[in-house]
Amino acid sequence: MEMRVLFVLLYISIFATILAGILAMLFLHLHPHFWWEEIPVFSAVYGFVGCVFIIVASKALGHHWLQKEEDYYEKR
Repeated sequence: MEMRVLFVLLYISIFATILAGILAMLFLHLHPHFWWEEIPVFSAVYGFVGCVFIIVASKALGHHWLQKEEDYYEKR
């Protein structure tokens, strides 16, 4: 397939997903189990903060525990 056709299919699928989400929010009345589920975009913000935390924690773990100095084996 040509790249242009793939991009058109991508944009159509993105639009269809957004439309389905909006229609589901309008016609399905989901009852939250917890109070924080009532906060708009809470899940998106929570997921973003969680991903940032995982990245920062893994970088810190890598720098302070996993990586060794250049002459680590020469010291022994």
